[in-house]
Amino acid sequence: MIPSYQEEIRIHKNKDRIFWMVVLAMTVFLYFFFQGYYPNYERFFNQTDTSKQAFLKPFGIIDVHVFPSPDTIFINNEPYNNNSKTIFDLGEYTISIQKKGYLPITFLLDITKKNPFYTNVVNLFAYPEYSPLPLAFDNLSIYGDFFLLHDTSTGSLLVVDTDFQMLYNIQTTHEYIGGVYFTDGNNIMSYSPSTEKFSGVIDRETGVPLQCTHISYYGEKLFCHDTMRFVGPTLSDIHEKILAVNDRIVVTPKYVYNRDNTNTSWKYFEYQTGALQFPEAVVHIGKIPYFFGNGVFTPVDRADMTIAPLKKPDWGMSNISQVREFDGETIFLGEKEGKGRFRIIDSEKQYAGVFDFEHAWDVRLYKISGAYIFTTPKAAYIYHKGAKEIVKILDGVDIVCMVDAKIFFNKEGKSFVVDLLRKEGK
Repeated sequence: MIPSYQEEIRIHKNKDRIFWMVVLAMTVFLYFFFQGYYPNYERFFNQTDTSKQAFLKPFGIIDVHVFPSPDTIFINNEPYNNNSKTIFDLGEYTISIQKKGYLPITFLLDITKKNPFYTNVVNLFAYPEYSPLPLAFDNLSIYGDFFLLHDTSTGSLLVVDTDFQMLYNIQTTHEYIGGVYFTDGNNIMSYSPSTEKFSGVIDRETGVPLQCTHISYYGEKLFCHDTMRFVGPTLSDIHEKILAVNDRIVVTPKYVYNRDNTNTSWKYFEYQTGALQFPEAVVHIGKIPYFFGNGVFTPVDRADMTIAPLKKPDWGMSNISQVREFDGETIFLGEKEGKGRFRIIDSEKQYAGVFDFEHAWDVRLYKISGAYIFTTPKAAYIYHKGAKEIVKILDGVDIVCMVDAKIFFNKEGKSFVVDLLRKEGK
């Protein structure tokens, strides 16, 4: 019995050794795996190529999540399952996404040791489908919960619902400002459909009718260029003279205000004005706001803005026409060698592309479902960051405007709409 007992102890010891060896091997494997390496199995099958003799190989992970679910996703011509978080060797990859009835997309990416993880949520857009509208118009604006249509041939203003059913007609020579506001050149007016009359807008704090000869509408607020202040019916909470307004950004003689409360890093960015006079645009690159004027960028943290600005970086353009900001991303529009160009700068990378037209000063820019929409007077384009190319979705039409995800345009004397978020039927 003693030999049997000793044999049993030996067997248990061997099992323990095997168990701990497996634990040690798994620990080492997991350690290197989480460091971004995996065992190089190719070295056992290729003894001649010295580049494949390393015991460990670095890797990255590609995670692409596409909505709606695509028919095929290929990465370097190999099939990929949607949202599968697959391991790939370091290197350059081409991702091709296709779905019947939707615009195909091709992404170019580079998996490196510095940037080993590629994650992208892609919203596919259906092929553009023209939908005719029952009314023809030259301009369209949001009017409360409705649309305001302007027919320049007759001068009439039509208020319609979102299905373009006629609600009422506004007969006026007043200029439309935005929201529900009009101007007669001096007074700010509102229209009452029940009385079919205009009345002056009264300042709630002073009780005096609001007057302004040069008025603009920003983010549901009226801005008077005469006084350089936001005006009623509720006065601005910025109690300084306003030098410029750019979307949600407001510039005063002392501060740059970002009126988006989700970005508190420079909500109140103090600077010294120096020679600053009415900048054309204010954007930020990184966390520093920049003034853009006459094709030159000047950071606001400069102590003296009267001296020469910093050397202009190479944005891939001979001249810059526009600078805009969306969701913390700065977008440049310009020209080079007779082609329109754009560049998008986010916190991690830069993206660039080329248009098939010459000028970029008349381009309008929108962003929906993670994609950028560019419209010109005659065409519309769509671009996903990192995509191989910009895609033209409308051409040879007269673009009126874009509201939400719908592009309104005229063709051969009739008005149409393209819904970019239209779902293609199966």
